[in-house]
Amino acid sequence: MPKRKKLTKPERREARLRKARQWALTYEGSHIVRAYRKRFKVDYTCALNDLESIGALDPEKLAAMRQAEQRRLDQRQRNREAKAAQALHDRFPDSNDTFFYIAGYTSGGAPYGVTWAEMGLAPWQDPDDTV
Repeated sequence: MPKRKKLTKPERREARLRKARQWALTYEGSHIVRAYRKRFKVDYTCALNDLESIGALDPEKLAAMRQAEQRRLDQRQRNREAKAAQALHDRFPDSNDTFFYIAGYTSGGAPYGVTWAEMGLAPWQDPDDTV
């Protein structure tokens, strides 16, 4: 018995859209994107694209959902960057934008120590990344 040939990505999408047209006609819930994602195991953007192509969502609602998803992704990226910056700051607690290592402070309160330039690094660059 020969093995079945795997479908290519466009073929899988066409099959999914064929099934989705029938599914959308019988769907009675209020969260069609969530149900589509769960039913067909795709991400949010793919679900929006598929539902747009079969005409299951009106353009105004689709645009609002795309904007909300973009805001969510932007917020997630900002959180990821903030977490990375905080981890780097936690790794180098005796540093600032000028000094790689602050050895101490003068009586007037000015810091002194080793600067980033003396180390041959850009500010907040990971010393392990140097090659």
